[in-house]
Amino acid sequence: MASRTVRPQTDPGWHITPVFLRAATLAAVLLGAAVVFGRSDLVVLGTPLLIVTVWSLATRPRAIPTISGTVSATSPLEGSTEAWTLRIDCTDAEQFAAYVGDRRMLTMTPESGAVAGTLDDGHVTTTLRWRPQRWGTREILGTRIAVFGPWGGYRYGTVRVPAVRVTTRPDTAAFDSERALPHPQGLIGVNRSNTKAEGTEFADIRQFQTGDRLRRIHWPVSARTGTLHVRTSFAEQDTEVLVVLDASADFTASDAEPEHASSLDLGVRASAGVATHFLGRGDRVGLEVVGGMQPVRVPMGMGTLHSRRVVDCLAGIERGVGTGFRTASVRTRIRPGGVLLLVSPLLSPMPLTLAAKLAQRGMTVLVIDCLPGELPTADAGMALATHLRLLERDREIRAIQRLGVPVTAWRGPGSLDPALSRLSARPQPRVVRR
Repeated sequence: MASRTVRPQTDPGWHITPVFLRAATLAAVLLGAAVVFGRSDLVVLGTPLLIVTVWSLATRPRAIPTISGTVSATSPLEGSTEAWTLRIDCTDAEQFAAYVGDRRMLTMTPESGAVAGTLDDGHVTTTLRWRPQRWGTREILGTRIAVFGPWGGYRYGTVRVPAVRVTTRPDTAAFDSERALPHPQGLIGVNRSNTKAEGTEFADIRQFQTGDRLRRIHWPVSARTGTLHVRTSFAEQDTEVLVVLDASADFTASDAEPEHASSLDLGVRASAGVATHFLGRGDRVGLEVVGGMQPVRVPMGMGTLHSRRVVDCLAGIERGVGTGFRTASVRTRIRPGGVLLLVSPLLSPMPLTLAAKLAQRGMTVLVIDCLPGELPTADAGMALATHLRLLERDREIRAIQRLGVPVTAWRGPGSLDPALSRLSARPQPRVVRR
């Protein structure tokens, strides 16, 4: 797990505290009144305060504290629990207080983000737990720390420990499918091909031919027929999967609370989930983000490092501002038999237009709907416009489904199984090249 240590950049020095001023003032007033009025009881009350004041002056701290903060991970997974460790070293200090102010999209333990305690032989290490609630890159965990001398008479700080730039990766555990992808092409992966070759799934028994391996001989049939027979199996092959994410807008359900997922949240998590899932099965996966602040293109690849690259790119996505979903920017260089997964809230007709064009060219397309729910409306006019757009959206979805392009809503584990099952049952498409 990666870690990073940050240290304060300023040295505020030691200063007297309001507690010291109040004790000194009260001691002077009580002892002065005792002398003027001849009150011995005021001497009894003022003497302890005078002793504390003199003691604080005599033991005035001079050592400069060493303060640092260490974060356990700078690229945590969404929802994981991480540590923010603060270390203070100062031989002249007795107490400390810390407050974490930058807590955007975080859940802290303790919830207030404040902690205080005493130094043991001039050293203390305290740990606060934090859990990122949303994917993305942001500056968090900016902390203010104050160190106090004996009797709280002097204070060093407040010292600000700079915020840490943390990239939270989206949750990738939201998708799991038992269905294979249609029309695999390569020789790596777990998708069953129609081609008979080396594999684990039984296909047939036939007579021995030159080049067959001896371990494939089926001895019961060979003994019964008097000629050698071998077992055949279906090849386990891979498929190219291109995930296209629509980041042109971010919509939130009207009844959603701040911590609930928006359309872009669902889209990013769905893209990360399906990409990680198919990469784990040995398929080749690529990523394109359309409509965001910056274009994101990850070429086809496979393996654990490629999975981390895809998830890191998804974590850095920023919603586009007025750019829209442009079909011309989508590259579709997928080999015949590849699959395009289009993830979009479908509130613009452009994503469905792209899906229809690619399906007519013979490409296998699956549209994943990531709209979270009913959209918020500010007034009656906006409510009417939103309702009309949702009716048009339903009509467009039914139209593209009649063309044979499945559209399925993202609902987590197993939500794509019915659509993948229908796609796997299709004959391999013929790609038209012009």
